[in-house]
Amino acid sequence: MPRGFALFFVFAALAPAAASAAPPVAAPPAPTPQQQAVAETDRTTLREFETRRRIAATHPNELYRLYGAEAAGKGDWRSAAEQFRRAARYADKYSQHRLSLILWHGLGQPADRALAYAWADLAAERRYPQFLLLREKMWLELSEAERERALREGRALYAEFGDEAAKPRFERALARARSQATGSRTGAATDRVQVAASMGGASLFDGGDSLDLRPMYADWRLDAHRYWAVEDAVWQSGGNVEVGVPQSLNGTP
Repeated sequence: MPRGFALFFVFAALAPAAASAAPPVAAPPAPTPQQQAVAETDRTTLREFETRRRIAATHPNELYRLYGAEAAGKGDWRSAAEQFRRAARYADKYSQHRLSLILWHGLGQPADRALAYAWADLAAERRYPQFLLLREKMWLELSEAERERALREGRALYAEFGDEAAKPRFERALARARSQATGSRTGAATDRVQVAASMGGASLFDGGDSLDLRPMYADWRLDAHRYWAVEDAVWQSGGNVEVGVPQSLNGTP
């Protein structure tokens, strides 16, 4: 046998042994309950948080949602659940979704999968794709007893937090905010003056470290019908609604 062929068979025989001797690749660790319930937007800079907090002053759903996210970012899940529940009273579907995750994973309180599903079902009321998918995944994991209780819990939640009850509550709060909007006192053509807030600069008129709060008075944000249309457009497209500078969505200013 030629020497080259002999060496080939030697290496071929050794290859399987070498491969079997290689250490197995460790599987990545499973995510913790906290990792499965936290969101990237739960952690923000102080300036970003302050900007969002002030812009959200006219919208209680956004304000409580922001406080809930802040608490979640700090790992204070009991406070996060309390704040998300407050936001949920103003028809905030994202906060209802976050509550379902907190209850499902038992963060800051004992896990309650039936109640978690009831919140997930409520979050999916407007049939946003992400929330529908989560709701169906949860349903598949429930026992028959849990499913029966989830349906009972859901009826009570819809009575207080469903859109039929929560949207009018939001609209009343928005009407109060709209009545307090800063307007022109000199008959200017613009319907609202420019608004800024100091972040602690040298003087009130030092704009070097100020926040532009004009977005809080954007027309679509103070019109409940247009506000819901923007939120629906974002969630139906697979996005996320965050408190910040408003942008046009599908032609909606």
